[in-house]
Amino acid sequence: MFNYNHYVPVVRWKRGEQTALELVDPTLKNSMTPLIEIPPIPWDFENEMPKKTIDKHLENIGAQVKTSWNHEGPVFVDALQVCSEDDEQMQDGRHPLEFIIDEIQTNGITAIPVTGSQRGSNYQQAVKGILARYNDGICFRLEDDDFDELNQNVNQLLQFFNVTTEETDLIIDYKYIDAGHETRTARLVIGTISTLPYLAEWRTLTFCGTAFPTDLGQVSTGTDGSIPRTEWLIYKRIMSANLSRLPSFGDYIISNPSYIEVDPRYIQMAAGIRYTVADKFLIFRGYSVRSPKHNGWGQTKGLCQRIIDHPKYLGQNYSYGDGYIYGCAQGTERTGNPETWRKVGTNHHLTLAVKEISNLHAASTID
Repeated sequence: MFNYNHYVPVVRWKRGEQTALELVDPTLKNSMTPLIEIPPIPWDFENEMPKKTIDKHLENIGAQVKTSWNHEGPVFVDALQVCSEDDEQMQDGRHPLEFIIDEIQTNGITAIPVTGSQRGSNYQQAVKGILARYNDGICFRLEDDDFDELNQNVNQLLQFFNVTTEETDLIIDYKYIDAGHETRTARLVIGTISTLPYLAEWRTLTFCGTAFPTDLGQVSTGTDGSIPRTEWLIYKRIMSANLSRLPSFGDYIISNPSYIEVDPRYIQMAAGIRYTVADKFLIFRGYSVRSPKHNGWGQTKGLCQRIIDHPKYLGQNYSYGDGYIYGCAQGTERTGNPETWRKVGTNHHLTLAVKEISNLHAASTID
């Protein structure tokens, strides 16, 4: 389906990320396969209950994916977060994963179910049903607990789903990677890949992870800071390792893998923009958007000016996100809200990652 010269971003299915993906240059989508991760149903803190039903939460999912992805290539779909209770089902009796895959396939896009060794029995049975119905293969997402008994866990998954390696995509997901453990983690990843059973036979192989933290407390409000892109630095080490098969690259874009929902009545949100560069996430932070003194989200006009003045800014024509940053600084684009800046930062990152991967492998070919 694809080789190592490919990008597998974990796209949380929220409006900012959906629009960011939609606005990526269509030619870059040839080198990308999104892993669509369905987020949990939002929580109503005031009434202490979910804000909506599972049916309402997944309403129009097929049309959304068609609009956002708008490409002939497939997508991976992981519904674990929305199926944390294994008895969750739609009003018509279908498992949520089955519903999601059916809706996406109905809209003309190949959707490959993602599973792993820690999923509930109903989830796994839903995957079996999807395999029988569409015969498009399966994606195994290996995580921390899988690496200790790698051969055993891989073989159990293959046997349970009665699939071959040739119809299986494999994602080795290290999730959050501590920036202070770059060398150690790189060795672990390289060791895992080198000992992976059936290494040459998997339909695709991807390394995934991120060093993006759960919060930005390390960068003080009103200042600019940076966070190492440890996952990308590790991937470049993997490319230099003497492996018989190289993986493609995946990350969590500009998010941490954890889903943490905070009661909005008590949160003090600061305006901020995340801007990815070669080996870092640049963080431009303002002040509380509730403070009249700091002009709410109007602060982002000044933040955008700080970005375009930065030597690592890639120019207004680099991506949709970069053009929006330039326009906001000039006063021709709105100063927006959290969704706006997630869309902008995500679109820029998706564009950068695809181009980085292409350049990295082009350079290694020349060498």
